[in-house]
This record gives sequence, structure tokens and C-alpha cells, in this order.
Amino acid sequence: MHPIIKVMLVGGKADGLLVSVADDATEVSVTPAQYGALSGQPLSYRIVSQTIDDERYFFGVFSDAHQDSDKLTRVALTRGMKKCSVKPCPKGA
Repeated sequence: MHPIIKVMLVGGKADGLLVSVADDATEVSVTPAQYGALSGQPLSYRIVSQTIDDERYFFGVFSDAHQDSDKLTRVALTRGMKKCSVKPCPKGA
């Protein structure tokens, strides 16, 4: 059995959804019910990892356009995946 990792989905209808997958997964598929639709097709996201300030984060990217390293860093910061890198952190961070 493989350890479980948390993956933040980026792009597509499931944008912002945090899912758990095995650490050896290369792709994750989400159903319409998971992304809040009554009907539709499952969506596939390719899993990529990125190191930000010596920590490894996992993202599910809907398309290559969502794999920009600056964009993924912003996603990690704005969606609460990563604590601020400024010491001390501003209030509310």
C-alpha cells in the first residue's frame, strides 16, 4: 500500500478541489458529483509536483497551460497550501 498525498486541482471545472491519491499516481479523475455538477463527464488531471521553499507540493493540472511554475506557486500561497515565507507572517496569513 502506498502513502496518500493531497493534490490541489488547478483549472477546469474542478479547480480548487483538494483530493487524496496514492503517492505513485500520475493522474486523477474526478466525477461530476465531486466537482459539484449534476451531470457531465469525468475530468482527468495530470499530477505534477513542485518544490517551493524546500517543501514539495502536488498539483493536478487540467492542461499544460496550468503548469506554469509561477502560477502553481501563487496557487500554493493563495489557497492555503503553503504558509507565508515572510518571518514573521503578516496577521491573517
